[in-house]
Amino acid sequence: MDEQQAAEALATVRAQQDRTRRAARLPWWVYAVVFVLAAGGMALNDFISLSGAKLVAVLVLVVLAVVFATSRVNGPAPLGRVRGVQRRQSFVPWVFGVVALLAGLGAWLISRYGSEITHDLAGAVGLPGYPGTVGGVLYGAAFTGLFALSQLLLTVAQRRQPA
Repeated sequence: MDEQQAAEALATVRAQQDRTRRAARLPWWVYAVVFVLAAGGMALNDFISLSGAKLVAVLVLVVLAVVFATSRVNGPAPLGRVRGVQRRQSFVPWVFGVVALLAGLGAWLISRYGSEITHDLAGAVGLPGYPGTVGGVLYGAAFTGLFALSQLLLTVAQRRQPA
């Protein structure tokens, strides 16, 4: 009888852990906001003459303003508030390594081929005057995918940890 009760208790605990993990996921609109901010920053360059340093400064200011406003309204840990639960934040070296490697590879590819690919693609889709917008959509999708991958890998790492 004790083994059966222990098995039922363990099943209850695991079910609760699964419900908590599902509740801790980011809502879909967070990914949409990440995409719009990344793509919008690049598209802005087609309409307002922002060179490299100015564009980086504007993007940093926008991100800081969003984080500041969110932390003022909701308190600290904006992503935790969006999730509705506070997750235990831990550093997972292999997740950081994978994401850093992919981000570094992406940055190298963008620095090497980004400008000519976006100009060629903009011409191919019929938007030759808007390479920044086309590049923004591409880079926004890549950045959003990298962000989603990091969240997925962190979830996998948390499931692998012993309870």
